[in-house]
Amino acid sequence: MRRKGFTLIELVVVVAILGVIVAIATPQVLRNINKARRAADIQNARHIAYAFYLFEQESGQNLKVLIPDSNFHKIDSDVVTLSAPYSLKLSDYISGGLPRPIYRRSYCFYYKLDTVLKVYSGDGTDFYELFPNVDPNY
Repeated sequence: MRRKGFTLIELVVVVAILGVIVAIATPQVLRNINKARRAADIQNARHIAYAFYLFEQESGQNLKVLIPDSNFHKIDSDVVTLSAPYSLKLSDYISGGLPRPIYRRSYCFYYKLDTVLKVYSGDGTDFYELFPNVDPNY
């Protein structure tokens, strides 16, 4: 007489094999998700920098005139206030509104002008450069 269906041992073996596969795959999936989030932050920083460069061309002013100091400036709204009378509206250059860091959600984007424009992600005390060079610790 033939029985239909699976035995209990067969079901336990299948569940154990699936558990091992999930246990092996989960860390790699999480690493890939974090890599994608970091890549999105780097791309957003690049878009912010390009918005500054486009604004520089359109206004006819040098970035050294638009950003007179070399301090960190937080980007916390769509309108970035530069030296008077200039202000940069990011949504004119970046679709989707104000970009926010995805990898570390409590962080904000910052910009600073040394010899070149640099865009950072940070929390006000720790800053990680994302443009033009990427900080390997981010």
